[in-house]
Amino acid sequence: MRLFKLNTTIHKWLSLFVGLQLLIWLGTGLYFNLMDHSKASGNELRVHSHHEGSITGFDLFPIKDITSNAPQEVNLIWVLHQPYYHFVFDKGQHSYQERHSKLFDAVTGKPFNLSEEQVLTLAKNSYSGQGKLTTPVLSQPPFSDHVRQQNPMWQVAVEDENNTTIYLDSITGQVLRHANDDFRLKDLMMKLHFMDYGNSGGFNHWLIIAFAFATLFLSITGVTWLIQQYRSGLLKLGWGTNRQKVAVTFSNENTITDISAVGRSTVLEGLASSHVYLPSGCGGGGTCGKCVFLSSTKLPITLSEQEHLSQEQLKEGYRLGCQHRF
Repeated sequence: MRLFKLNTTIHKWLSLFVGLQLLIWLGTGLYFNLMDHSKASGNELRVHSHHEGSITGFDLFPIKDITSNAPQEVNLIWVLHQPYYHFVFDKGQHSYQERHSKLFDAVTGKPFNLSEEQVLTLAKNSYSGQGKLTTPVLSQPPFSDHVRQQNPMWQVAVEDENNTTIYLDSITGQVLRHANDDFRLKDLMMKLHFMDYGNSGGFNHWLIIAFAFATLFLSITGVTWLIQQYRSGLLKLGWGTNRQKVAVTFSNENTITDISAVGRSTVLEGLASSHVYLPSGCGGGGTCGKCVFLSSTKLPITLSEQEHLSQEQLKEGYRLGCQHRF
């Protein structure tokens, strides 16, 4: 009996946990179908410019003569139409993972760092709106608009109606992301949809794995409950909703009345449909033990009745209305 009670308790709590997340999935899924994808991307006012140039007319400094530690790789990049060597000393598999790199002027061979004025120009070149761009700020992770990013970024806030923020690579000045209120709403919905409440930036995390196991345990406890209900005689397959007459004796009035009850309904429900109400504090869940009635026929004893009724009551034929059907 204790194991069955524990099983039903676990099943109910798991149902609440899984059910709430299913409702969240339905709501976020509806949003993804109705949202304006152009606005939600954050790129509605973004201009994609390719920083490329021609080395014609430039006398490039030999890479081997640059004073530096040995890099993993070297790339020639263009920043505001000027060539630079991008020395990458250490990097992760993905661009957002921690990286150590440095720029060198491809003409002079000297180390180069972006200035605020250059960052502001790069940000302006990527923005087509009418908002005013504020002074760039070199920010350190974590970032609410880019939770996966592990490297510093230049952050340029734009004073426009959608609260746009432009993020640029701290070394190369490459525009990494435009974020605005539409983007942030989509990001919130993604977080809810993938249960990313720990801001991991993805869906492969412990909480969603735990949810998968919770759903599995919900199924197991549900099947166990069905088996117990069947063994107790409370779960029977039937067709139709035929009504049948049942004789009810009111002990306080010492009168007998025939009522018409829907077949397969519980005694508690069938009596209530004829305006005869048994007390109940749990709504038919079998946990309060208040819907007591005396049966003239021998009925099986359920675990809930063993818990809430005394042995004398059970021998006399007292049962719970929520545990038996007509």
